[in-house]
Amino acid sequence: MNNGSTRLLGNSPIFLRALHAARMVASTDAPVLIRGERGTGKELLAREIHAISLRRARPFETINCAGLGDRGLGERLATLAAGVGDAPATLFLDQVGELSAHAQGELLQFLERGDLRLITGSCEDLQAAVNGGGFRADLFYRLNIVPLEMPPLREREGDIVLLLKRFSTELAHRYNRRAPQYTVSARNLLKAYAWPGNVRELRNFCERMVILLAGQQVQPSNLPEEIRSGGRPGRGGNGFQLPEEGIDLLQLEGDMIRQALSLAGGNRAKASRLLRISRDTLLYRIQKHNIAV
Repeated sequence: MNNGSTRLLGNSPIFLRALHAARMVASTDAPVLIRGERGTGKELLAREIHAISLRRARPFETINCAGLGDRGLGERLATLAAGVGDAPATLFLDQVGELSAHAQGELLQFLERGDLRLITGSCEDLQAAVNGGGFRADLFYRLNIVPLEMPPLREREGDIVLLLKRFSTELAHRYNRRAPQYTVSARNLLKAYAWPGNVRELRNFCERMVILLAGQQVQPSNLPEEIRSGGRPGRGGNGFQLPEEGIDLLQLEGDMIRQALSLAGGNRAKASRLLRISRDTLLYRIQKHNIAV
């Protein structure tokens, strides 16, 4: 689904909820904080917001905060503030949780006088960082007016084949080659894979296949080992073996959630990362199993 000028695509309910919320907030100037794992498309969602906003005729600027150091952000913000005709109307700060304490202070001062629509992105739980003293509470509450979450690709199984076709077609056109075709067995393995690198990893995979197997039919044997084996942490050999007597799947799920919450010290965001599910999914399953937190 893509009615704007960006390249977001997907039909899974969890993805469409995030996209719908983004489009609702686009008509305002409210700050937006986009959470999500690396490679999920946080910048694309920010661009979607800008593309359908009242500021869409003016530039969109991205700054990756990772590795900027104490002075790097201040210098970039000063350059933006001094801009004239080509000054951006929307600024996307990615990995905002990695800003130093000094840089956080500079950003807070900039927000007091800036005439920008600010969208930020983070892979980490900034509320937990605030609680741990690693992120300024006053800055967090300025950024977290409208929180959005980009779901990981493993929770968008229905979108994997859709994205596979899109990327294969685009990359085949770029390299002037024929797009490869995938057998049903190969597609099933791709849908079962956890995609720890998310949409970015899927696109990189498609690029590799377009280059190496242009115009061919991709079989399971052509897929990387991590995809054929499932690539999930802790899996070895043939993976988990179902005992002959079977298991109580519902009880097992509840036990896993309780263990994750215990390991995370009750921190739901950390527990959701341990289980490789979104925080919303974890909250739903906590209620489902009537788990006291």
